[in-house]
Formats: sequence, C-alpha cells, structure tokens
Amino acid sequence: MVHAAAERTEPALVGALLNTLQQYVITDNLAGPHSLLTVVAQQTSFAERLLTESRERNRGDLLHVTARFAEFTGWLHQDAGDLHTAMRWSNTALDLAQEAGDAHLTSYIRMRKSNIASDARKPDLTIAFARAALQKPGALTPRLKAVALRQEAHGHALAGSYDECARALDHAFQHAADAPDDDADIARYCTPSYVEMEAAHCWVELGQPAKALATLQQGLAEWHPDFRRDLGLCLARLAIAHAGTEQPDEALTVAQHSLAITTETRSARTKHQLHRAAELLDTTGAHDHARHLRHTLRTTLR
Repeated sequence: MVHAAAERTEPALVGALLNTLQQYVITDNLAGPHSLLTVVAQQTSFAERLLTESRERNRGDLLHVTARFAEFTGWLHQDAGDLHTAMRWSNTALDLAQEAGDAHLTSYIRMRKSNIASDARKPDLTIAFARAALQKPGALTPRLKAVALRQEAHGHALAGSYDECARALDHAFQHAADAPDDDADIARYCTPSYVEMEAAHCWVELGQPAKALATLQQGLAEWHPDFRRDLGLCLARLAIAHAGTEQPDEALTVAQHSLAITTETRSARTKHQLHRAAELLDTTGAHDHARHLRHTLRTTLR
C-alpha cells in the first residue's frame, strides 16, 4: 500500500519539479544567478534524495529531472564565475543523463561542458566536448546539432582558426534554419538569429569586430525583454566591437548600458566582457575612455 502511494506520488513530483525549474530559469534570465544558487542547490539535493529512494518504475523520470537540476546548478555557478564548481555539477548531470539513457540530454550537457571550457578559454577542450555532443547525430534534433556546432565554432575562434570556425557556424545556421518549432526541445532557443549573435561573438574573438557590429546591432533591436541578463552580455560584446573598430565614444556608451544591467544580475561572464572592452580601448589608444570604464567597473561592480 505504501509503495503504491509512492508510485502515484513520484510522477506528480517530477512534473512539479520541472515546473519549478522553468520558473527558476525565468528568474535567472531576469536577475542573474546569485539569488538562485542556494535554493536551486536545495532543490537539486531534494531531487537526488527522491532518486535514491525511488522505485524502479519511476527511476527514469527522476534521473531526467535530477540531471536537469544538476545541469542548471552548473550553469548558475558558471555565470557566477565559479567554473570549477560549474564543471563538477555538469559532470554529475552527465552521469545521470547517461544512466537514464537520454541521448538528447546527454548531448546537451556535453555541449554545456564545452561552454564552460570556452569560458575558461581552453579551445581544444571546447572543441572536444562539442564534438562529443554531436555523437550519434541521427538521434539528435536539428537544434541540438546547431547548439553543439555553435560551441565547436567558439573553440575554433579561440584557437584562431577562421575557416573552421566559419564552417561550423554555417552548419549550425543550416540546422537551426531547418528545425521545426518544438517546445519540448531543450535547445529550442537555438534559432537562426541566436546562431547569428553567437557568430558575432566569434568574429570579435577572431579580431574582426567590424564583421560583428551589424549583427549585434540588429539582434539588440529585436531583443526579447525576458532575457535581461543576456542583454547585458550582448551589450558588452557590442562595446568590444565598437572599441575594436575605434569608436570609443560608442563603446563607452554601450558599456555603461551593459553595466547598468550587470549591477543587477552580477553576471561574471558579462563583467569579463566589460573588462575586455576596457583593454581593447587601451590597445586602440583610447586611454581616457579605458580609464573611465575601468573606474566605473571598480566602483560599481564591487
């Protein structure tokens, strides 16, 4: 009788946890990672405990939801600037996804490990994880292929390999353009416009900021207001592009808009890009602009 009750309860808990996770994702997009780190860790521990106590019949669903929470916990630590902890949680998530036999989630988490490696500026590891995410391509959705290829492109950009980067981006765009609308796809956000924005980041990395400017400006014009933290990141990348094309006034103005968002979200990834903008302003001879931006970063982002 007790076991029967547990078997009826576990599917409802899985659904409730996934709904809760979706709300956390929305909050993260608006406010950044720091307000969520503790509560999401608690929810992940709760999911792990359910998994430990689960009956065999519901174990697959619980493995999936626990893997999703572990992956999201890794993401929060990544955006908070703790890449070591981010990779540790991502490894936990990958183990769970593989135990569940979930090819889509396994691919997605490998892509996320590639994303952490690119933040750590490790091109070889970035490419290796991205290619691992593309194993068994026949089992993957077009968007999962696209988001992994986007990461492979980042790895090539970090390595300074223009042709290989462009090739990976072309393939990513083709897959994203061919993808049907599917709300159940974990990589559903990887649209053609998303790939274009990621391509702009690659062009900046490859020292071709002029190639990135038009894409970044168009993407910002069409930006969805729910993705506030990523708006700050995109603005910081645009500031780098302006700095690289010797437009220091524009770079400083855009950086200040990014900074206004970053004071709320405290995204370490965006802070890093803003510091890169200051470095590039110095490199291009705009020393006063660079000093002003560095001073603002020091006094605002303590």
